[in-house]
Amino acid sequence: MAGRLSGRMALITGASAGIGRATALSLAREGAAIIATGRRQSELASVVAECRKLGVEAQSIAGDLDDPNFVATLGDKAGHADILVNNAGWLIYAPVLEITPEQCAGMFTTNVVAAFAVARELGKRMAERKRGHMVFITSGAARNVGQFAVVYAATKHALSALAKGFRLELKGAGIKVSEIAPGMVDTDIRKASTHPAVLASIAVRKFGPITAQDVADAVVYAVTASEGCCPDLVEIRPKGA
Repeated sequence: MAGRLSGRMALITGASAGIGRATALSLAREGAAIIATGRRQSELASVVAECRKLGVEAQSIAGDLDDPNFVATLGDKAGHADILVNNAGWLIYAPVLEITPEQCAGMFTTNVVAAFAVARELGKRMAERKRGHMVFITSGAARNVGQFAVVYAATKHALSALAKGFRLELKGAGIKVSEIAPGMVDTDIRKASTHPAVLASIAVRKFGPITAQDVADAVVYAVTASEGCCPDLVEIRPKGA
């Protein structure tokens, strides 16, 4: 399939649904070969099938990014990717005094530690080849702290710092690093919120969320920029927010 990304390969984490799925399909439409990773094999198989219908090579590697052994395996199997979209993450919406230390640790493990580990695995290989593009999906919460999302915001502040750090240390090797920071997105990650105070807060918002496709479009913008241009930070938010 001809496209702006023909001849390139992209690894997308958290690719089974939401932003990850939309991004995999959008990059495939641009001609990129796709490696989709996530925990749910059946959903990944669906993504792979859709990408192949678009005329590109695609494969899935299912596993848990919280497992260092799986991350090492992912590096071995997908380390040749030209593009990394570091997207996997999760959140719990609740008052900060009701978040447990275990939940806090879980969010940091997936949103920060695992994201660092994947970027490190791919970054080492990109630096050896002197080419590549990393995309970190952070959040508007990387620069603000919202009620009921305090710990999540802390993880995204940390992930934004990692994006800046990888950019600083890898630019000499010719590696591009972009941060995409979306505001409220309509994905299943938010639909799991059941706390009454959270639901009440969402109900009075005067704006609707952006879509996973909106975020995927921002990723496409970043990775199709001219060779001499690196979009460092792309912030997108709902209209009226």
